[in-house]
Amino acid sequence: MLTCQVALICTLSHSIAMSGIDACIKVAQLTAAAGEMAPFPFIKGAAECVVLVLESIKGVSKNKKDMQELAESIVAILADIRDTIIEHGPTSATRFQTICVEYQTRITDLLSELNSKRRSPQGIWKYLRATKVSDDINDLQQRIRAIQKSFLVRTATMTQLAVSDVQDQVAAGFSTLTGSVEASERQITSTIKENIDEIRTLGARQSENMENLSTRLLQASHQRGLYKGLVWDFIPGDIRIIKPATRSLGSYCTTRTVTYKDSYGTVENSDTWKIIREYQALGDNGEDAMKQLDKALDIFMKLKRHPNVAQIFGVCRSPNLPVIIFHGTTRVPFSHYQHNLTAKRFLPFYYELIQDLRVCLARVPWATVQELFLQSVLKFWPRSLSRTCTTYPVSSFVNDFPVY
Repeated sequence: MLTCQVALICTLSHSIAMSGIDACIKVAQLTAAAGEMAPFPFIKGAAECVVLVLESIKGVSKNKKDMQELAESIVAILADIRDTIIEHGPTSATRFQTICVEYQTRITDLLSELNSKRRSPQGIWKYLRATKVSDDINDLQQRIRAIQKSFLVRTATMTQLAVSDVQDQVAAGFSTLTGSVEASERQITSTIKENIDEIRTLGARQSENMENLSTRLLQASHQRGLYKGLVWDFIPGDIRIIKPATRSLGSYCTTRTVTYKDSYGTVENSDTWKIIREYQALGDNGEDAMKQLDKALDIFMKLKRHPNVAQIFGVCRSPNLPVIIFHGTTRVPFSHYQHNLTAKRFLPFYYELIQDLRVCLARVPWATVQELFLQSVLKFWPRSLSRTCTTYPVSSFVNDFPVY
């Protein structure tokens, strides 16, 4: 609130043209009001006296230029004191306390003289013209303005000193920061030099470890990738069973104490469906299932690449999931062939069947051939039948065994 009031007084005082005594009186009245609201030393009493003096001068001036100049000089001193206090703070008044007291004393004396001659306006006018009132007031005004200039010089000097101090502090701080950075760089460089051999050794060792790890991973991949170097070797996590083969196509078969279940599924890195045959032992004897799986694998390995024997894609020899994975997905019961064979095709079909059996006997014993029938892995695909059954790829079932 104080700041707003002071700003209002300054605005009014500067906006009033100092061309008339009325304007001077208005400035003095506003300054007196400011003395009541703000801690301005020597302002209130002096301003009130100035108002009374100016009113007396106004009564006798009759627009005389010399009286108007006297009034303006009196108010100018009051305004200078007020502006100095506003700009430099209330404590600045102590710098010109003597002048302020002298100014207030002379204004008070002037008011007393004017009051004594109030009955004769002509006498007031003669008093003001005859005495050195104007000279005294001008002298006070010059002394106050000299003090104002000293305030400006002092303020500028203090500002320069403050700026210089700030610059010195910034320079000192920057120098300290630069020194710290340089010290850190020297310490880091020294540490690296002291441990350069160890760092190089660790780097070389790390590179060697990475190479060994890559080699071991590659070897493990190769070891797990192929079974006996012929078919893919999978783990249970690589196999995804999608759905079981339909019962109408013979999903289950039994060999002694072991059964197998055929399903459709995919394996790792291949989205093509395949037939997945899972061997299961009756009861809790899991070893029988593994023995049957190994026996079947032995047969497949001996008949690898035979055109009329089912070919395997891969194997999983985990006790939790012993499976053989066959190429292809189409399953056609042997009864389908028998039912659709014409008299013309009957003899050629069984002739080719006998030829396939002879080929198998040339490679494996008769007991193994019987096992092929029992495990449904023997493949029949006569050339003449393939011409009439073009919808079947290289995969079908004879009874419950695949005819791929």
